[in-house]
Formats: sequence, C-alpha cells, structure tokens
Amino acid sequence: WFSVSNQGVQTDAEKFKQDKEAFGKSAGEKATALKDQVAGLWKKTEGLTGDDKAHTEKELAELGKKHERHEKQLKELADAGQDRFESIRQDITRALEEVDQKIAELTKKLEKAKDK
Repeated sequence: WFSVSNQGVQTDAEKFKQDKEAFGKSAGEKATALKDQVAGLWKKTEGLTGDDKAHTEKELAELGKKHERHEKQLKELADAGQDRFESIRQDITRALEEVDQKIAELTKKLEKAKDK
C-alpha cells in the first residue's frame, strides 16, 4: 500500500482498497461457514442429556456471540482506513482461528458422546 523513496512515503490507495475488499470477502465467507458449522453442532446436541448438554449448549451460545462480534468487526473493517486496517485484520484472523479450533473441539466431544 505504500512505498518509501527519497521523495517520501507514497501510498497506493487502489491497492489498499483491493486488499481490504479481498480480506473482507474472505473473512466474511469464513465467518458464514463457521456459523453454519455451529448450527450443525446445535443439532448434534439433541442426543445429549444433563450436564453434557448444558455445558455444550453454553459453549455453542458463546460461539454465537463471537459470530456477532465477527459481524461487527467486518463492518468496522469496511469503514477502516489504512491506519486501522492491520489491527482489525489481525483481530478478525485470530478470532476466526479461535472459533475454528473451538468448533473442532466441540465436534470431537459430540462425536465421543454419540459413540457412548
């Protein structure tokens, strides 16, 4: 987005716009896919009972809240300038990775519960 020369720092607004749009699209698609995975996990909780069910549903509800935060961050990203883009991008990337990891853990847990 920028280059440094003996004339100073120059920015490439078009390149920044393209990068921001590409990341926003990719992150939005990933967030939607994760939301769909969470919905699938809700269906798998139907066979659980007692504490297992309550604990798993609590974790899934927390993932739902995280998805709402992702949506808010994606809106912030769309409005962000070059000064804020990188920090928002890092936050979104980290948050999506955390949700992906949590989904994998819950999926394993629900598969084990199903096998019992």
